[in-house]
Amino acid sequence: MEMGELSEQVLRFAHYALLLGLFGWTAFHLARLRHLEWVSQDEGRPALTLVAICAPLLSIALMLVSIAAMMGAPVASLDWPMIEAMIVGTEMGMAFLIRLALMFIGLCALLAMQGGKAVQLIAPICFGGALLTLSSSGHAAATEGGLGLFHRLNDGVHLLSTSLWLGAICWFLWLTVKAHRQPDLIPVLPLLRVMHAFAPLGVGLVAAAALTGIINAQLIFELENSVSVLTTPYGVLLTAKVVLFVSMLTFGAHNALIGRQAALDGESERMETSITLSRLRRSLAGELILAVGVIGLVAVLGMMSPIMM
Repeated sequence: MEMGELSEQVLRFAHYALLLGLFGWTAFHLARLRHLEWVSQDEGRPALTLVAICAPLLSIALMLVSIAAMMGAPVASLDWPMIEAMIVGTEMGMAFLIRLALMFIGLCALLAMQGGKAVQLIAPICFGGALLTLSSSGHAAATEGGLGLFHRLNDGVHLLSTSLWLGAICWFLWLTVKAHRQPDLIPVLPLLRVMHAFAPLGVGLVAAAALTGIINAQLIFELENSVSVLTTPYGVLLTAKVVLFVSMLTFGAHNALIGRQAALDGESERMETSITLSRLRRSLAGELILAVGVIGLVAVLGMMSPIMM
């Protein structure tokens, strides 16, 4: 593997991870946690702001590396006319400009988050829009016509549902760790009730991610060709992604079981808080680690062809 290709894969991974995290964190807070008095509006704000600053910088770096790869030249040799032609004259370039603008507005909204509900809506909307622009690159961008539009929309639903799921994992892990360390700030039983109440939405998000993933596979290589595709490097990595995804489902089911049992025990005051939080923390951390692995594989798969070269 060439150094330029490796750099592009690393940048794609970091870029995907930050955008998925930005939308997932802000959207899940708005949808599920905003009305809880024991969840501060400034929870994780410094780290979130840092991520929002780094995301557009990564987007610029990835765009330059991608242009260099398409031109078959090192990044240092790119000149402005060449960069301008690729950005203004291509769908990928226009998506990049829209993404930059949305990320900048989202960052400004984060810095002004103390405003009313309208201001609080801006950040997740902008980060969600920025996330959707990623469907203008990779395999979805290679599909033309009406089918291409459907492929992009399907890819967008896949990204949004996955991001919300990831945001829920990050929030619950954050709050579980905080409840373990500062039980006077985060009440354990209400936290467990929120986690238990999330289960139906969690199932819906997982179902949406799985269904759109299957549709993506059909659009990319057609499912009837699965046997031959699985013999390629693309197929091996795709199999690894599916294995990690299924493992995430196992952890998610384990989290739901712990939350349900603890919530029921809590009603009868038989819950052992420390043990329950420790189990949840380990399970959520395992699920998050697997999610990072899935994102890494997605970043690599987006640059590969399912056809044996």
